[in-house]
Amino acid sequence: MKVLFKKISLAVAAFTLALAAGICGRQPAEAGAAVKGYTIGTSNVQVYSNTGLTNRYGAIYPSDEVTVNTVTDRYCKVTYPVARGRKTGYISTKKILTKTTGNNYTSRAKITTYRRAGGSTYGYVSKGDVVKVLGASGGYTQIKYPVSGGYKYAFIKTADLNASILPAASNTGIIKNGTYKLVSALNGNYVMDVNGASVYNGANVQLYADNGSNAQKFTFTRQSDGYYTISNVNSGKMLDCSGAGRTNGTNIQQYQSNYSAAQRWKVTSAGNGYYTLTCKCNGLLADVTGAKVAKGTNIQMYSANRSAAQKWKLVPATASSKPGNSDIGRKIVDYELSQVGIGDFRGNNRVIYNDWFYKRPVSGPGYAWCMVFQSYCAEKMGILGTGIPRTASCREAADWYRKNNRFKDSRYYGGSYTPKAGDLVFYYEKGSYSHVGMVTAPPVNGYLQTVEGNSRESNGNYSVVRFTRNAKRTIHNSYVRGYGLLY
Repeated sequence: MKVLFKKISLAVAAFTLALAAGICGRQPAEAGAAVKGYTIGTSNVQVYSNTGLTNRYGAIYPSDEVTVNTVTDRYCKVTYPVARGRKTGYISTKKILTKTTGNNYTSRAKITTYRRAGGSTYGYVSKGDVVKVLGASGGYTQIKYPVSGGYKYAFIKTADLNASILPAASNTGIIKNGTYKLVSALNGNYVMDVNGASVYNGANVQLYADNGSNAQKFTFTRQSDGYYTISNVNSGKMLDCSGAGRTNGTNIQQYQSNYSAAQRWKVTSAGNGYYTLTCKCNGLLADVTGAKVAKGTNIQMYSANRSAAQKWKLVPATASSKPGNSDIGRKIVDYELSQVGIGDFRGNNRVIYNDWFYKRPVSGPGYAWCMVFQSYCAEKMGILGTGIPRTASCREAADWYRKNNRFKDSRYYGGSYTPKAGDLVFYYEKGSYSHVGMVTAPPVNGYLQTVEGNSRESNGNYSVVRFTRNAKRTIHNSYVRGYGLLY
């Protein structure tokens, strides 16, 4: 009896201590504890009965709170509510998590959490909670934080993340806000550059010979935490650590502003007028790969090593009031290439480009859209009516270029002009203008390099298609009538 009484007393004491711990404050849950949360989007999410995500099993509704039991890069095993209790199945990881890994930080304040970015409130992070920071979505960042009995996945405002979770920078603002060229300490003739003067998310950041273009100019803006955002003048996109990676060799790209730590940079003096750029998300530095001085050498993230490959001179620069003509050509080519694969079904002409042109949904014969596509892209790039006319007719477009003294005959028809990126190429059959495309680069071995709307594919659909080596699209073919010059 004494032994039994002793065991009962110990059990009661243990229970009392556990209860006291719960009353006094939230303690971090076990590492393997389940995590509750909501799917990222507001649409139903398909559930599968297998990890291969091939056997449909049910659906999770936006209002359903789920329990995440297992996480992999491809799938999550979850338990979710159904009419008669709960079921367990598998969903795509990207439907519930922005990232599967992150770094832990201790919160310095109480912070409101949300079910999803911009959604309804879900709870709060307490001061002193250990929070795992995952990925960003708009002005919100997904986190994993402790609650009684486990964890939750939720979103917090990125401003709260920067103010109360991520450590403050020691940087005190050693440079003035302004626009600069970033000249490499490896060679004063080489600078940081956005590849191809691209204006799109994910465009690579590289080393390149100084050419004075806006693609090589960056605007530094100091933030309240002492870090800087660095935006490219040409695109307006932010200097960004790809995927907020934390390993040497992580790429540097440009990306639209998302308020994340991957777009915050600490500027530190390296002596002799040079500075280093350290990303807030990982503590790594902007580094010229292999310290190789050549056009196109990649710029990456790398641990501090005090080498010239990590030092940059910030030379004040003035943004050009207008992009150069070649920049305009590259921009519209990049945009048109981003549309490759978009099209109609079996030639029904039901496409977004026609919707825009006719200001209503249209389909059927009489709505060929090869020239409409060119007008649509010109409008997106701000050159409609100046670089490319607004018309659905190839004949009218060619006449517009002739009227403005910007039409050049092809080699077959007696011309000698070599087309360049941004020019329109007009095709000619049976005595009339039949089709149009845009030149993406100078010809290669006589073959035109083009991107064209309303081109037939093998599946019978008509789409935006890229041509690089087509027998009819050569500089000497009678099919090629001439070129409309963008500028």
